[in-house]
Amino acid sequence: MRFVPRRSPTLTLLVFFAATYGLISLAVPRLATATSLENLIAGFSFVAILAVGRAFTILLRGVDLSIGAIVGLAGMVIFDLALIFHWPGWTIVPAALIVATLAGALNGVLIVTLRLQPFVATLATLGAYRGLVFAISGRQLVPGLSTTPIRDPWITGLETYFDIGNALGIEAFRVPAIPLSFLVMLVLLVLFHTLLAKTRFGRDVYAVGGNPEAARLAGIATGRITIAAYAISGFCAGVAALLLVARLTTSTEALGTGMELTAIAAAVIGGVSLAGGVGTVLGPAIGAFLLGTLLIGLTLLGVSQFVQQILTGAILLGAIVYDRLPALRRRPAASVAPA
Repeated sequence: MRFVPRRSPTLTLLVFFAATYGLISLAVPRLATATSLENLIAGFSFVAILAVGRAFTILLRGVDLSIGAIVGLAGMVIFDLALIFHWPGWTIVPAALIVATLAGALNGVLIVTLRLQPFVATLATLGAYRGLVFAISGRQLVPGLSTTPIRDPWITGLETYFDIGNALGIEAFRVPAIPLSFLVMLVLLVLFHTLLAKTRFGRDVYAVGGNPEAARLAGIATGRITIAAYAISGFCAGVAALLLVARLTTSTEALGTGMELTAIAAAVIGGVSLAGGVGTVLGPAIGAFLLGTLLIGLTLLGVSQFVQQILTGAILLGAIVYDRLPALRRRPAASVAPA
């Protein structure tokens, strides 16, 4: 039996994103400038990566509340290894990714072995990982360290900009500078889209998310699939941490705080059903940039950050209600007893 997503809202979402960007640009002409476009691409590529990782856990009817704490943990690993232990950047990058991936895999292990609800397991690790961030922070040990920027080219290179026009030597072909972080996001999109759409692992993810008991009876190793999905979520958090630290050239104990809501909103807006088994990785990436367009547009309009947070929550609520509409429509009919 072939398990595939039941619906693909990606094209509709892409059209909606383009229409939203155009309408907001009419109200705020500065949004259509090259500088604003660069800010959107650079500032929300890491959100798109988080949303892509979050898609794997939501496809399994799960949730990863610890993703922001994993970002903070990976960021602090980068900070400490670079400025306290003086590791070269080519070793720091894989070390941070390994730590983040193992942190995500631990979430899956707790869910599978202890049979915890994903909400409970990741809520517990959220506190544990955030506490670990403070525990390993070296700021209290090395005076002046908090103001020292990371200058390793392996780290700061992740925020490098490319100008296609200059690269091709064509003066008439002027394209806004494209950050390397955006290219990293595109590579991950291709990789994970292929993983979900073209491999047995992807079919198993949809099967487990669609009907876990049926998948188990069909011989699918549901536990391994769950652990792998949460490991992928952790890996994406590690990549996002690298991009954020490269952008800021430093890390703080608060890095990643509150990113859980944004990542969930982007994934659900992108068509990943909270009921499991429905969605792609392309939709969450578009959803992230749609959120970015709205937030940047509101910022240019002078709307306060508090109102933006309220709007983000409202958008998430609307996306959840839209996702649940088919089930709500079926419920009255199912509750009517036959004559």
